[in-house]
Amino acid sequence: MTAVFINPQLYVQKNDKFTTGIVYMPIALAYLVAHFKSHNIKTQLLDLFGSSPKICTEENGSLVFGKKIDELNLKDLNNAKCFFVYANQVANHLSVVEIIKYLKKKYPNIPISVLENSQAVTAYSLSKIRKEFLDIGCNYIVLGDLENPALQLYKNLEQKKSNSEVKGLISKDFSNDKIDFVENLDDLNIPAWEDFPLDNYWNLGYAHGPLSSKKYIPILSSRGCPYPCNFCVIPKTNERRWRSRSPENVVKEIKFWKQKLGVKEFHFEDLNSTVNDKRTKELCHLMIKEKLDIKWKIVAGTKVESIKDEETIELLSKSGCNYISISPESGSKEIMKSIAKPFNYEHALKSVKKMNKEKIFTQACFIIGYPGETNPDLNKTKRMVFDLTKRGIDEIAVFIITPIPGSNIYEEFDGFNSLANLTFTPTWRKDYKKLTKERFIIYSIFLCTKFLFHPLKVFKQVFNFFIKKFDTKMEMVPYKFLRITKFQNASKFKS
Repeated sequence: MTAVFINPQLYVQKNDKFTTGIVYMPIALAYLVAHFKSHNIKTQLLDLFGSSPKICTEENGSLVFGKKIDELNLKDLNNAKCFFVYANQVANHLSVVEIIKYLKKKYPNIPISVLENSQAVTAYSLSKIRKEFLDIGCNYIVLGDLENPALQLYKNLEQKKSNSEVKGLISKDFSNDKIDFVENLDDLNIPAWEDFPLDNYWNLGYAHGPLSSKKYIPILSSRGCPYPCNFCVIPKTNERRWRSRSPENVVKEIKFWKQKLGVKEFHFEDLNSTVNDKRTKELCHLMIKEKLDIKWKIVAGTKVESIKDEETIELLSKSGCNYISISPESGSKEIMKSIAKPFNYEHALKSVKKMNKEKIFTQACFIIGYPGETNPDLNKTKRMVFDLTKRGIDEIAVFIITPIPGSNIYEEFDGFNSLANLTFTPTWRKDYKKLTKERFIIYSIFLCTKFLFHPLKVFKQVFNFFIKKFDTKMEMVPYKFLRITKFQNASKFKS
C-alpha cells in the first residue's frame, strides 16, 4: 500500500502579479515524506505546481500555475491507503478543494486527509474552517506538526483501527484539536527534497527569498513562535510554542545538501529564527568554525528585538548570513498595542544601521488597514519607513491586512466570497482603493529616501535585475512579473 502526498497548484492574483503568488518550496510536506519513508512506508509524491510550474491557466480571476490533478499521467492510485493533500497557503484554497472533489469522485473508497501548514503566516488554521473540507468529502484533517498524527492515521488505516484518540486529528465523527508537538526537532529526518522536482523550482529564477545563486534549499531551524500577534494565524496553529533544532543538527543538514547537491545558498524559513539569542550565537560560531563557505538568509521575518546586540549581528555576517527580514508592522504605538506586538523603535534603527555596516541586506515588513487605524497612525508608519530607510534598510514590503482563518481578527471582517480571496492584496475590502493609494505613498517615500541617502544601492539593485542575482526580494519582483506574464501568454498561445 502507498501513502500519496499532493502539493496543490499555485494561485496568482490576476490583477496583482507583483505581490501574490509567492513560491514556497513545500518544506512541511518534504519533512512528512521523509518521516514516512523512515518507517518503510511506500510513498508517492504528486507536486501539481512543482512538476509543471510554467503551465498557466485562468480561473476565477486568478492565474493558476501547474497542472490540475486530472491532467497528470497518474500511475494507478487504487493501491493508495490514504491521500494526503497539503493546504500550503490560503490563497491556494480552491486548488485544494478541487483536488479533494476529484479524488472523492475518482477513488471514493480511499480516505482523504488535508494537511495543515503550521509554519507559514500565509497559511490558515484548518480547524477553523473544518466544515468546508469535511462537507466535500475530506475524511480527516491533520493539524500542527504533521509527523506523529499523519503516521498514526496511516498505520491505523492499515490495521483497521480507530483514529478517534489520535491527537491533532479531526473528522466528522471526532475532533482532537490538541496538537501533538514534536518536542525534539533533532529527531526529525532530513526533508526528502530528493523526491521533489528541484530543478523546476530552481529554473523559475525567483523564490520566497532573494536568489543570489541558481540552487538553494529552504531550512527550518525552528518551529513555532512565542508571540501573540492578533493578525497572525501562528498563535493558533502552534499554540505560541517555539522549539528549535540544535546548532549541530542544523549544520549537519547544511553539510548534507552541500555535499549531495552542491548547494551553497540556504533560505531559513523559520517563523522566528532568532528567538533565543544564545542559540543564534552558538549557531553562528559553529558555522564559522566549520568553514561552511555558504550564504544563508532569514527570509520569513524575525523579531528584531531578539537580535540582542551588535555582537550577534557581527557573528551573523561572519557566518555567511547576508539577508534578514524584520517585521516592524506599524510606526504607531497604538496600532502595535492593538496587534499585541511590542516594538522597540530605537533598537530597530540601531540594528539596521549595524546590519548595513556588516553588509547584511535587510527587509522591513509593514501592514496597513488594521482595524482602528487612523490617518495619524499611517503618518507614523511613513515616518518609520523614512527613518529605517535613512539608516540603510534595503527594501520594504507593505501588506494590506487580511483576515486569515485562525487569527484573532478573522471575525472582524466580511465581504470576501472565498477563502482564496484572503491574500494581502484584498480587493474585496471597501477601503481597498484608499489603502492602495497609501501603499503607493509608502513605497514612494521609501524609494525617494533610498535614492537620496543611498543612491549607489539603487543602481546596484537595478544592475542585479539584469544579471539575475538578487540581494533583496524586491529585485525579483519585476523579473517575476515578466516571467509570469510570459508563461500566461505562452499558455494562451498553445490553447
